[in-house]
Amino acid sequence: MMKILPSHSIFYPLCLVASLLTSTLAYAEEPVAAGNAAEPQLVWCLDHFSRFHHYEDTPEPYGPSVDLMQELAKRAGFKLHFTPRTPTARCLRMMAEGKVDLMSNLKYSDERNSNMFMLPYNKTVPESLFLRYNDSRIIDTEAQLQHLTLVSIRSYLYSPSVMAFLQQHPRQAVTVDSIEAGLEMLLRGRVDALISPTVSTSDAINTTSSYRHRFRIAGLDLGRNNQSYIHIALSRSSAHASLEPLLRKHLADMVTDGTVARLYDQAIAQSMLLPPLPLQP
Repeated sequence: MMKILPSHSIFYPLCLVASLLTSTLAYAEEPVAAGNAAEPQLVWCLDHFSRFHHYEDTPEPYGPSVDLMQELAKRAGFKLHFTPRTPTARCLRMMAEGKVDLMSNLKYSDERNSNMFMLPYNKTVPESLFLRYNDSRIIDTEAQLQHLTLVSIRSYLYSPSVMAFLQQHPRQAVTVDSIEAGLEMLLRGRVDALISPTVSTSDAINTTSSYRHRFRIAGLDLGRNNQSYIHIALSRSSAHASLEPLLRKHLADMVTDGTVARLYDQAIAQSMLLPPLPLQP
């Protein structure tokens, strides 16, 4: 004969099970104590920049700029990531849109400063006036530029005095898209001189066999009235824009302790052309 238990005998075990389940679920849903804040992840947008950051036929860039940025990341406590090789003009657009965080080796302009924090860290190498090697003219004053036909690089941000000259004398200068295109025009005698960034142009000449010993740098000092700097830029639209004071401080420390000079002076010294030729008879 089946014995029927009193209802209260069933109720208590059920209550006990329900109590245990409720307790278990409650503890399982309690938040876990948070650990240290995640390391910031910042993306550096860059193209190949000879002597500073090599990014040709390599999965990751290398060179003095890379060493500098990695040291800054170490000191400031963030993880540095690289974009695939990206043209500078596109990097600038992505910085304005906040799609990337960092760029390096940039000159200052008001437009750039409007959407990027510009952090100076080294003096710029002034532009140079490149002539054909067999051109015996001595060019050492800006006034002489008015008697030359010139070629300049379209995307390059020239120093203010050079930019002003080019804008005031548009009929004397043509623009091309690359240093190589400017060198070709100069080599073929279509222009008298090329105004171009010193290091990058010297490197293009020294690494191209058909260009070696075909050009020289004029004695004209295009940087004597300009005291400008190159900068690391942090996008003002970056999710990590609040790091700007920290990055600025550590970058200044790297200037003071000689880290910047040690890395950049060597890169510049390795890419110089022969001194200007004396006047030929």
